[in-house]
Amino acid sequence: MAADTQGQVSDTLKRFAVKVTSSSVKERKEILEELKECLKGKDLPEPAIKGLCKLFYLTLHRYRDAASRRALLSVIEVLVQSQPDAIATNLPPGLLSCGVVSKGMMPGKSTASGACCALPWTCLIVRTVFPSADKREGANWKKLVEVQSLLLAEAVGGASGNALKSISKRFNKLWKENPGLVDQYMSTLLCLDQSCVSVPLLGLCVDFCTAQKDIATINKHKPALLDLYMKTVLMSKTRPHQHILEKSGSMLRHMSHVEFKEQLLPTLQKALLRSPENSIQTISCMLASLTLDLSQYALDIGKGISSQLKANNPELMEQAVTALQNLAQQCSDPSAVQDLVKHLFGILGGSEGKLTVVAQKMSVLSGIRSCSHHAVSGSSSQSLSSSVAVMFSPYLQQEVHEGTLVHAVSVLSQWTSRFTVDVPSELREWFKKAFTLKTSTSLVRHAYLQALIGAFKGDALNQAVDFLPLLIQTVEKAAAQNTQHSLLSEGVAASVLLCRLSVLDSVPEAKLASFWNLILDEKKPLFTTEKFLSQASEEALCTILLLCERLFLDQPQRLTNSKSQMYHQATVMALLSRLWRVRKRAQQTVKKLLSSLGGSSLAQGLLGELRVVINKHKILPSDVVYMETGELTEIGRSYVAPRILLDALSAICSVAAQWNDPAETEKLALDILIVTHHPSIVAVRSEMWPSLLSTMKLDAAEFIDKHLEMILPRLLEANTDNQAVQNAVGSLSLLSPTKLLRRVMDHVTQRLSNPALRQVMRQEYAIMQTPEGELYDKSIIMSAQQESTKKGNMKRENKAYSFKEQIIELELQEEIKKKKGIKEELQLTSKQKEMMQNQLEKESGIRKRLQELDLEMQCAIGLLEAALARRPPLIWMHLPGVLQVVLPLLQSPLAAPRIKPVFLNIGVTLMPKELHYLAVLVGHVTLRQLKPECDLDPAWAQEDLSTATQRTISLLHTNTALQREGSGVFVLSAPAFSFCFPLLQAVLSQSSGSSEETELMMTRALQVINTHAQLRAKFNDSETLVDENGPELLPRVSMLLLLTKVIGTSTPRLQVLASSCLTALCASAGGQEGCALAEQPEIDVLLEALLSSCFSVRDAALRGLLEMELALPTDGADANGLKMLRRLWVSKFDVEEEGRALAEKLWQALCLDLVPELCSLLIEDVIHHEEAVRSAGAEALSSAISQYREQSATVLAQLTEIYHQKLYRPPPVLDTLGRVISEAPPDQWEARCGIALALNKLAEFLDESQVTPLFLFFVPDALNDRHAEVRRCMLDAALSALNTHGKDNVNALLPVFEEFLKNAPQDASYDSVRQSVVILMGSLAKHLDKSDPKVKPIVAKLITALSTPSQQVQESVASCLPPLVPAIKEDAGGMVRKLLQLLLESDKYAERKGAAYGLAGLVKGLGILSLKQQEIMTTLTDAIQDKKNSRRREGALFAFEMLCNMLGKLFEPYVVHVLPHLLLCFGDGNQYVREAADDCAKAVMRNLSAHGVKLVLPSLLVALEEESWRTKAGSVELLGAMAFCAPKQLSSCLPNIVPKLTEVLTDSHVKVQKAGQQALRQIGSVIRNPEILAITPILLDALTDPSHKTHHCLQTLLDTKFVHFIDAPSLALIMPIVQRAFQDRSTDTRKMAAQIIGNMYSLTDQKDLSPYLPSVIPGLKASLLDPVPEVRTVSAKALGAMVKGMGESCFDDLLPWLMETLASEQSSVDRSGAAQGLAEVMAA
Repeated sequence: MAADTQGQVSDTLKRFAVKVTSSSVKERKEILEELKECLKGKDLPEPAIKGLCKLFYLTLHRYRDAASRRALLSVIEVLVQSQPDAIATNLPPGLLSCGVVSKGMMPGKSTASGACCALPWTCLIVRTVFPSADKREGANWKKLVEVQSLLLAEAVGGASGNALKSISKRFNKLWKENPGLVDQYMSTLLCLDQSCVSVPLLGLCVDFCTAQKDIATINKHKPALLDLYMKTVLMSKTRPHQHILEKSGSMLRHMSHVEFKEQLLPTLQKALLRSPENSIQTISCMLASLTLDLSQYALDIGKGISSQLKANNPELMEQAVTALQNLAQQCSDPSAVQDLVKHLFGILGGSEGKLTVVAQKMSVLSGIRSCSHHAVSGSSSQSLSSSVAVMFSPYLQQEVHEGTLVHAVSVLSQWTSRFTVDVPSELREWFKKAFTLKTSTSLVRHAYLQALIGAFKGDALNQAVDFLPLLIQTVEKAAAQNTQHSLLSEGVAASVLLCRLSVLDSVPEAKLASFWNLILDEKKPLFTTEKFLSQASEEALCTILLLCERLFLDQPQRLTNSKSQMYHQATVMALLSRLWRVRKRAQQTVKKLLSSLGGSSLAQGLLGELRVVINKHKILPSDVVYMETGELTEIGRSYVAPRILLDALSAICSVAAQWNDPAETEKLALDILIVTHHPSIVAVRSEMWPSLLSTMKLDAAEFIDKHLEMILPRLLEANTDNQAVQNAVGSLSLLSPTKLLRRVMDHVTQRLSNPALRQVMRQEYAIMQTPEGELYDKSIIMSAQQESTKKGNMKRENKAYSFKEQIIELELQEEIKKKKGIKEELQLTSKQKEMMQNQLEKESGIRKRLQELDLEMQCAIGLLEAALARRPPLIWMHLPGVLQVVLPLLQSPLAAPRIKPVFLNIGVTLMPKELHYLAVLVGHVTLRQLKPECDLDPAWAQEDLSTATQRTISLLHTNTALQREGSGVFVLSAPAFSFCFPLLQAVLSQSSGSSEETELMMTRALQVINTHAQLRAKFNDSETLVDENGPELLPRVSMLLLLTKVIGTSTPRLQVLASSCLTALCASAGGQEGCALAEQPEIDVLLEALLSSCFSVRDAALRGLLEMELALPTDGADANGLKMLRRLWVSKFDVEEEGRALAEKLWQALCLDLVPELCSLLIEDVIHHEEAVRSAGAEALSSAISQYREQSATVLAQLTEIYHQKLYRPPPVLDTLGRVISEAPPDQWEARCGIALALNKLAEFLDESQVTPLFLFFVPDALNDRHAEVRRCMLDAALSALNTHGKDNVNALLPVFEEFLKNAPQDASYDSVRQSVVILMGSLAKHLDKSDPKVKPIVAKLITALSTPSQQVQESVASCLPPLVPAIKEDAGGMVRKLLQLLLESDKYAERKGAAYGLAGLVKGLGILSLKQQEIMTTLTDAIQDKKNSRRREGALFAFEMLCNMLGKLFEPYVVHVLPHLLLCFGDGNQYVREAADDCAKAVMRNLSAHGVKLVLPSLLVALEEESWRTKAGSVELLGAMAFCAPKQLSSCLPNIVPKLTEVLTDSHVKVQKAGQQALRQIGSVIRNPEILAITPILLDALTDPSHKTHHCLQTLLDTKFVHFIDAPSLALIMPIVQRAFQDRSTDTRKMAAQIIGNMYSLTDQKDLSPYLPSVIPGLKASLLDPVPEVRTVSAKALGAMVKGMGESCFDDLLPWLMETLASEQSSVDRSGAAQGLAEVMAA
């Protein structure tokens, strides 16, 4: 076990060695954690410890993050606790050689960082290894302290402030926790070899003791500390590093006068004498650190330092000046300072040798300036300053060097600025004199003026009145020579003093009048010109600021707008100066001015000027601003860095919070809105506006909400092409996503909805792109060119000049002109010029209109892009609406190029970040699908579009539908889906799923839609009322339109899928929890879909409406409610039973009531162009009238009126020559058909008074319609009316008919009416008395009418005949013979067919016995066997067909005799006979009873065994015709038919095979279940090719979601496949078969299924005993489902068999299967 552990440790250490330097923080943390766990409580050998320490050292320069450092520290902590001595011995020494201590060099950032990292390790060792005083001794302790001192010195030298604070805290905590530890630290450090490196740690110790008020410890070690300081720092042979000097200050603060005088002072003087260049900086720092008044030593120290002022080393001179300043700051005795200054003036005068070098003089003067920083206060300060100031005069008088003079005067002004009460008279006199000296150049005078400004202030100001003429003269001189900047600088300084003096009462206004005119002349600005301000010196600029300050504070009344603008400009220029001191002074001045009265108006003025500068600003790259040498370029000198602009803005806004008027503050906040979003500002700081507002004590979000109406115009009405406005929109959208963003997006949507954008034509766009003044349509110029090049002056063709040669010569001349570049001016005629001018004006108008449109669109798109760039929180809420507006614009040549990138950007914004690649792909493929009016990225066009589309849809499907199935999580939100939807829409709209690939793609697209229809909202308490992942934002109207289109036009499988999608989508808008509530546009789409000709669409729409029940309008008084009522009422009479049931269900659910207003509205449905709607509309109208009989007259009048309107067809429009200009409109016969249908249905609800007028409408108008279909429907309507009202109106109607027949013209156009009238008379005649003499002529006319070539007429005659037969019984035989002759002998098809109808009618009238009595059957049987005459065979078949139809079940006994002949006729050589046989078979089957089926079926099945292929094929076709049996009979016969048909499919004869396939297709065609209908081709494939197609078919069945009941024909096709599957080898196939059987029982009628039981049970039993457990489980469940569905009575032998198998001695598999089966059966 021990060896095991050792191996584990060894492995961990090896892994640590490899991974310790990993760049991954995660990996580091993992390996360190592992190492920590591994080392807990274990003792490592010494070499292992050493190895680990070396690895730890590697981390010092690599681990920059806190997490890794903390993890490593915890590992070291574990090691220190388990092996303290080993770590104390090995870890600290190595730190000195691992690159974190720079020996003797200045520490760098890198080493300092490593040192900061190592120090906590050493503190850990101190805390754990040396917890008590007695342990803190020995080599290890000393080494540790030494290492710590070195590390700290390194850290102090190069680390950041925060890192040093952290280390100080760590030491302070360590020392606080261990009393006496700091004392031991100091003792140990002072015991070490004396080195200045110990100073930082000792300084830290002293600071700690000072903070803890432990002065005793400091005093204890003070001598040693002082000794260390003097030896290693003060007397150092090299210059100590700055950080050592700074840290030594801690020790020096505790020095007393005695120690200073006795120890430090002598050493200081010695050091200065020995090596001033090494010690001067040390002395300077020391003087700054001491807390003693050094007045008594000032001269002693000062003399030593001042001797360095005239050294040859400039650096030394500078340090001496600083040291003197530090000395002066510690002197509070005026005499000491005065002595020191005198000594310095002595040096200047040559007391220590004549100063010849200018630099030395300046250095001594700087020394004198340093003395002005003395600590003398009160009146002593005034007298000291006066004494010193007077000392300057002699020197100034004798000095001639300009530079030195200027410097000297500036030193003087430093002293004069300390005057508090008055200026000495000697000095005043000197000032007056100085201005007259020859040596006083412009620069010197400027320096004197600065001294005056410093001297004359406060109480001393009155003394400056004497200088008034001089000052005014200076200003006037500057004004006169305003190009000389030095004079202008003087003028500015003089102006400052004059402004100060103007406030005094002693100065009369008149004296200053000329001065005010000069400096406030806005037309000729003096000091505020850009040239002067850009070239003025630092001092001059500061003086200008003083002038501005005085003007704004003291003379606001003089500054009108334009006058103040000059000085606003100057102030802004100072704020933006390249010189830091000027900027700082400007910021202070601005803050001071803004804090004063009227600061707000000044802020506005300054902001206005700054705005001008910022708006022109552009960020320049550094190579443009700086040369390679680092110097500024020409452009760079005038360039303002963006950071400076930022500071200027901050300065202007800094004081706004202190103004008393919040309105002014808010106005400023509004005014800086756009300027703070300028690209130059945003580049440096993007959130500038909110941060400025917070300095104004305003909350940005609240401010936006409060001032929204003022902010919006600035954003929306501005030129939003401006980048600043766009940035502002983006920034503010983030701050106010609920209010501002919504308004911005509404504005964008409104602008982009402009219909003019969509109406731009390509030609107009091309005109817009043509430059102004140039023609786009050059046809005028072209025609002029053609005219000019006409071969007008060509000679007539003769032998010398052929026509061809002349043309060649002309062309040659043209070519030479072209080569020489000779351009002939085109001479236009005045008419052409006029035309050209008109065209130019026209094009210019178009161009202007489009440019305006383009600008408006650019603004809107700019706003949108700005919002998209920042992605504010709620932007997803608005983008679906924007998308709906944007997509149509892709078809506009003007908008498309700008819309394309926006569309792609919207996609990237809406889609999840992890699907960024998919967002881009969907965007580009959508664009390619939509074919916009702009160029697309050619890189994306390299992949074939169909391939790209399939790939994209597949990826979308994988990432949405499949992901949802797998994890149950939605990947796309509703807005993200709305971006993907246009692609799905394009895919589903363009193709109908013809190829397998396309169908798969469309299936996937529908599955993606279906997945997102499941989105549901989860509401929380947030402000937004819309959930991103809810269905609220789905583009439901477009989705519904698309799905209804797919259902109406696609393959059955896609129809089924699209229907379920539509239902799911409607459920998402049903108003349930988490759902949206559908709005009227969505409901309208579904109501419109109810008018579709395709039942699947109507069915889906009704199911959708059922889901939306809560959202539907039900108020009949409201237009929408009435529309709903009307559509549902019509749907209740749909041609399909299922549709009627659904509509009824919805009608009941909504508790709707019919209203009388509906009756006349329904007429619109009656005349609808779709037949299904017309038919339902007619039924609906009839039903409505049945409830509101009083409406019948109105409706009837409307119908007849509309009929006449629809009958009129305007003739085609012809020109004068009779040519057709426009065709006549199409005939509206569908509407008239609808009217006929309505009249048919309305017949029973008419009053007696309306009957005759109706028939007067029928005869002759309606029955003589130009369209055959209308005539047929009108005849049906007339017959319907007759059947209802004929009996009561015989006497009124018969004369109408007779009158017509008597008077109608004998014209072919009236034939159809005549026939119809004859039929009507026939129908009417049944109401006449048998003995009425009118009956016989009517019958004769009816028999004649049978020859009419119209099936409807013949059918009607046949139905009229039976009631009239009793009246003509004696003539019946003759009629029968005549008809039989016509039937079998006539040449005309119509006559034969008519005879068959008539014969059937007569037989029906005479009774079934007449077949025998009149020898009809004998004659027909002979005729059908007549091999020679096909016409006779065909006639006989016609007769049998009509007899079946007319007599129905009465004819059944004869069918069996007819059947063998019928089978033969199927294979007849004559095509017409075969067709007649087919029709006859259908009629036979349609009218069979259950008993009839039993009679017929055996003989057909026997016929299948015949040798003759014709008989076989015939019986197969007859079996196929059984599909037309009544549904009840069909379910009983199909179980026997289909297996036989599947056998036939393998017949040797091709025609028999084809017949079998056709028969199966016929059975498939009568399937009523839409889901099965959709997969019928797959089922038929599986029946035809079972070995290959069964598996796919079963899989498809399992994947199908059944919504409708499975009918008998469906079962007939499915069950043979399932039976076959049970015998399959494949486990998978058997399992699927069992699953299907199990599922089937809940979806079918028990009696339909029972015939299949005997064939299914054996297969199921075999599966129950299958070796594969999964198959057994599924089979057992299926068995249980069967028993539950069918009842136990159907399975008598099942239980005994299960019990027997359970008890059998066979394999355990059988027993297990039987047990499972038994369990499921018992549970059922």
